[in-house]
Amino acid sequence: MRRIYSAKLLFESISSPSVRSDKIFEERIILVRAKNRRKVKEIIKHSFPEDNFDNADGGQTTTKLAAILDIFELVDNLEEEPLHLIEVYSRHLIFDKETSAEEAIEAYSLDQ
Repeated sequence: MRRIYSAKLLFESISSPSVRSDKIFEERIILVRAKNRRKVKEIIKHSFPEDNFDNADGGQTTTKLAAILDIFELVDNLEEEPLHLIEVYSRHLIFDKETSAEEAIEAYSLDQ
């Protein structure tokens, strides 16, 4: 039987060429339908490959999954299929200098 989990994810945006010194992270919470926590991690890694797009500065931006911050099994019985991998929360974290995913996690206590 598949259960529903919420997963808190951190995405990192990397622009090339880097014309600014800022750094952007996005925190998202999504719902995942899976048999167990290990399967949740597999589904997330498979479902969120790196995404490349042209940016406003004439370069390329790559958005990638930087970390799975938390996985929580929901206790409510939500049976509708469209809930699988639905995003329920998102925020962007913008830094004014180059910042690593680990520094962003620490600065905002994202792993708490």
